[in-house]
Amino acid sequence: MSHDIGKEKQAKDALQTYERKLSDIIEFLPDAILAIDNEKRVIIWNNAIEKMTGIPAKEMLGKDGHAYSMPFYGKAQPQLMDLVFHDDDQIASRYSNLIREGDVIKADVFCPALYNNSGAWVHAMAVPIYDQIGNTIGAIESIQDISEYLQMMNELQSKTMFLEAQANASLDGILVVDEQQKRILANQRVFEMFNVPQHIINDVDDALLLEYVVSKARDPEQFLKKVLYLYDHQDETSQDEIEFTNDMIVERYSAPVLDKNGKYYGKIWTFHDITEHKRLEQALLNEKNSLETTLQSVGDGVISTDKQGKIVLLNKIGELLTGWTQAEAMGKPIEDVFTVINGYTGDKSDNIINKVLSIGRIVELSNHIILISKDGSHRPIEDCAAPILEENGNISGVVVVFRDVSEEKRKQEEILYVGYHDFLTGLFNRRFYEEELVRLDTKKNLPLTILIADINGLKLINDALGYAKGDDVIKKVAKKITAGCRGNDAVSRLGGDEFIIILPKTDALGAECIIKRIKDHKADEKVGAFGISIAFGHATKNDEKESIQDIFRQAKNNLYMHKLYQNFGTISKTVDLVMRTLYEKNNREMLHSKRVSEICEAIALQMGFETEMVNQIRLAGLVHDIGKIGIDEKILNKHGKLNNAEWKEIQRHPEIGYRILNSSAEFMELATYVLQHQEKWDGQGYPLGLKGDNISVQACIIGIADAYDAMTSYRTYGDALSEEDAIKEIKRCSGTQFNPGIARIFVEKVMGKVW
Repeated sequence: MSHDIGKEKQAKDALQTYERKLSDIIEFLPDAILAIDNEKRVIIWNNAIEKMTGIPAKEMLGKDGHAYSMPFYGKAQPQLMDLVFHDDDQIASRYSNLIREGDVIKADVFCPALYNNSGAWVHAMAVPIYDQIGNTIGAIESIQDISEYLQMMNELQSKTMFLEAQANASLDGILVVDEQQKRILANQRVFEMFNVPQHIINDVDDALLLEYVVSKARDPEQFLKKVLYLYDHQDETSQDEIEFTNDMIVERYSAPVLDKNGKYYGKIWTFHDITEHKRLEQALLNEKNSLETTLQSVGDGVISTDKQGKIVLLNKIGELLTGWTQAEAMGKPIEDVFTVINGYTGDKSDNIINKVLSIGRIVELSNHIILISKDGSHRPIEDCAAPILEENGNISGVVVVFRDVSEEKRKQEEILYVGYHDFLTGLFNRRFYEEELVRLDTKKNLPLTILIADINGLKLINDALGYAKGDDVIKKVAKKITAGCRGNDAVSRLGGDEFIIILPKTDALGAECIIKRIKDHKADEKVGAFGISIAFGHATKNDEKESIQDIFRQAKNNLYMHKLYQNFGTISKTVDLVMRTLYEKNNREMLHSKRVSEICEAIALQMGFETEMVNQIRLAGLVHDIGKIGIDEKILNKHGKLNNAEWKEIQRHPEIGYRILNSSAEFMELATYVLQHQEKWDGQGYPLGLKGDNISVQACIIGIADAYDAMTSYRTYGDALSEEDAIKEIKRCSGTQFNPGIARIFVEKVMGKVW
């Protein structure tokens, strides 16, 4: 009998030791944890919740009357774990995203009293505590501060909106629709996620895509109902989870795209596959009948050792992160399983178990620790370790809690990159330049040179060939500058056509050498028919007393002088190049321009203009259609009549021509004539709708010459008219389309016909 009593005592002691270890583990978990019994008295108040609330356990343990809610809400009231005992809509209404999964209740809530009434958003999870026969004897709740996470996600979302490259790189499905619910962006992942057939991807009817995805949902009616609701309530955001027939679970997010005035432009849908996450979460929740279930549900890796540093417990997340199973790790020294190195130096980190055993208190490691898993993969982690204390104060082991922070690190690096880089060229941006200039403006970097580069004629290229070609020029210039600079030179794009390079320990001669290397790199490179031309200006700080901002202004002034010298005559050559490029696109334009020029000259002579003005009108007639360089070649060469969209595109050419010619002082006056040459005497022309004498005489001459040649020449949209029929048309439109006085001079004196 004494033998049985001895065995019973050993079993009781072993159970007490196990419970004490579990209690110690809970005590030092990173998440705030509290528990109450069925009388609502506090029975657990761990170290993390002490830090979060500022209230020690000794002041809270044993209290009832909902005293546990005071540190969170500023008043005594029921909270999430009270729902374990009975449903209460009033309690549930205080929470966001409240989810029930079996006995587990999860929700988000804002706690205004936390952190000295600063308040914080938290994620809470509550589960019941059962006795051996299954009766509910209490409840336990874990609380995580998610404020920083929410803030980081908001910042990331605001910086990455509408960036298509990032959308295509995303692991989530992304769909962007306009205000008419028409698809304007869908990344490849969204099609892969739902296994969308290619013919539906290619189809312009987005109803087919919606119908297909809806058909794959377990509850297609609810799926479609939510979509239609959100389209009717444009300003609302939404987050829900959807199950599909292939057992995939997707977290669906929806948010409106609004400008600063609240105008609605469309909606962004994102689809995140949480199937694996849900599977792991469910596996953890299946073990909910003991305190060890809470341990498994915190989402962090946990390793527990004895006082010799040998592993006695490795939880599921710990298995996932280390690559070791519980069975493999059991009894092994922790350094064999938990191998960590310094992320900066690569040196092996000190044994955290030995450190805790030696000082007898919690140890938190630095935030640049890398965990090397069993398969050799590296991942950044955050971890801490705490002693497991027996009742007598002796250390019986150590618990290590760690979590993977790869995603947080990636998002931090992504935000940092976007904040310091130019999205078009990949170079550093103005923000980086300004901070780097302050850092480098020291005596040890003297002589310190600032070199500014500016693209010549970028505005003209944008006007003539479009902004896509202009962007090509900017990117090519960025590559030229990078190729010509040294590896440690800070190259930044200030914006538009301007770049700046900080050159430490470089004098003026060194800067000139760098300029030569930049110019020599692919010196003959072109974008279309346009050569790349860059103006430079630099200045050097030789004395630490000199102001770096004065040096910047000197460099800027030198750039302007250089640019003024380079631009002399360059624009005129560029205009000539634009005309030749237009003629290459459409040979008929060359012949048409020459004939219009000759007719303009003949009318001007008959009107008695001076020789200089005659020559000016003749030149204006030659370049009157220069703006067609910016019109799609397919439209210019189209057979048959133009549709409304194509006609509106054609009507842009006077404005494009004006911008091209107005960029040169030599052609500024001609620019006005070209802008007005499609205006009509009765005010029905374009682009300005000018009427009567508000239209310049020169533009009226071009208008008649242009119309006559167009009627009597080959046209893709119709047969040419005879000279007689064309003159009849000129006479018919005199006073409506054409200046009546000039029309009469053209018919009688230039063509020699009777009016």
